[in-house]
Order: sequence, then structure tokens, then C-alpha cells
Amino acid sequence: MKWIMVIIICFTADVCERMYDQEMYNTMDECIATSEGVAEYMKESYPTTAGQIFCLDEENFENYKKQLEINPNYTPDFNQSSV
Repeated sequence: MKWIMVIIICFTADVCERMYDQEMYNTMDECIATSEGVAEYMKESYPTTAGQIFCLDEENFENYKKQLEINPNYTPDFNQSSV
């Protein structure tokens, strides 16, 4: 199973951007370990923003993309993988 890092950064309460890491990770632990550095970089580069990083397996990532088609403001609520 592969894992995908999803980054959500919000510049205001109503303006959020979503990014997907192009690299796929072999384990959830590998994705989470990498996401910690990404989170620090984002905090330093964009200190006035809020955001979340999720590590999703391929199935949950596909479900996430489908939910975005229905609701462009959809944010996953996964206890397992938010950093």
C-alpha cells in the first residue's frame, strides 16, 4: 500500500489551498516523518496561516478526491494521520 501526503493551507477562514505531494510513500510512518519537516517549513514560510497535513492511503486519497468534486471545501476528518 502506498501513502500520499495531502497539505491544506488556509490563508483566511474562507481561502484554503490543497496540495498533494507528488511522491508516494511506502509506509504511513515514512509519510508522517516527512510531513513533520513540511509542517515546520510551512509554519516558518507562512506564519499567519493555518493548515493541516494528512497522510492518506491510496483508497482514502481517491475517496478524498471524490468528496472534493462534491464539495470543494471538503476537509478530511481522519484521526489516524493529521500532523
